[in-house]
Amino acid sequence: MFVTSRAIVLNKVRHNDNTVIATLYTEAQGTVAFAVKRNSGGKTQGRGVKVQLLQPLTLLTIEWDHHPTRQLQHLKNIEGTNISSLRSFAITDNLIAEALYHALKEEHQGDVFPFLQYSMSNNGDNMAIVLLIQLARHLGIAPEAIPFKEQNFFDLLNAEYIATPPQHKYYLYPSDAQHIPLMLRLTYPTMDRVRLTHTEQHRILRIILTYYRLHIPNFPQLRSLEMLRDML
Repeated sequence: MFVTSRAIVLNKVRHNDNTVIATLYTEAQGTVAFAVKRNSGGKTQGRGVKVQLLQPLTLLTIEWDHHPTRQLQHLKNIEGTNISSLRSFAITDNLIAEALYHALKEEHQGDVFPFLQYSMSNNGDNMAIVLLIQLARHLGIAPEAIPFKEQNFFDLLNAEYIATPPQHKYYLYPSDAQHIPLMLRLTYPTMDRVRLTHTEQHRILRIILTYYRLHIPNFPQLRSLEMLRDML
């Protein structure tokens, strides 16, 4: 079945001297892995499109002949989209791409693509925080927006406020728990109204990704989170 679809690059790894494996989230088929051959000039096997287009979070239009039984598909053509130029490089891009790579499983067959496309057109210091919080809603794992009560803890495992610490270690003290309602209300238009230091941004991202690990099967600790800490 020949498919033309918009797609977002999630991951690219070198397979051998002549091939890279690129994982893209496509509007038509969800997450798809492609074996992309290149020549010495760095081009793909298609119509002369550069492999350099396959960078994290790049928005593309791609074509391929889809075979459901194949683990790796083969790209026929890739083209950059106009919206790609709207997003400038951000140091959180690798973290976002790695989180999406592990969060978007087979059951998400392109259903969150409109949200991701809109997200890629936004820039701001808190963009990664807003994207991950909003994505949790699309994945059906976000906590309910329950008002904070003074001195309450937040149980990350059961996604609820509690009066005393739980028996496990995955919870927030009231000093952190009190900020959850504000974080849940953040949107792209309002995200820059909240001023956070780099240390605060990193701490919030760590909490969100811990929540992801608890609620998405096989979601790992992200290497890019520690790299981001060093960069910040």
